[in-house]
Amino acid sequence: MTRVIIIDDEEDIRIVLKEIFVRAGFEAQVASNASDGMDLLREHGADLVVTDVIMPGKNGVDTVYDIRMEFPNTKIIVISGGGNVTPANYEPASIKTTAYLASAEAVGADLTLTKPFDREDLISAARELTAGPKLTN
Repeated sequence: MTRVIIIDDEEDIRIVLKEIFVRAGFEAQVASNASDGMDLLREHGADLVVTDVIMPGKNGVDTVYDIRMEFPNTKIIVISGGGNVTPANYEPASIKTTAYLASAEAVGADLTLTKPFDREDLISAARELTAGPKLTN
């Protein structure tokens, strides 16, 4: 079974994405921040990581870089809604969403998607990226 780790600071997004992946036949785990996501990846491995790009603490660009350095075979999809809804006391940097996503691609993301996106597009991309022998770490 293909393993996916979902990293997003928004609980509703984590819940929905996990449900989408589980219903599509993936094994899915979630983390609310980059540090917890990296811990899951180290402990359980994954074929795919889906991470938000704009998060408090370590952002998705730095997370992609860390994953790419430590787990070069893990596929990565970066998602962003632009940071329009933010938790209290957190203000995203002035950089625009497109620049974050371009930066994520530059450091190794396999695909970037802007929320909202079609669930079929997400699952199709996930299946395409993880096709073939499993490279779980």
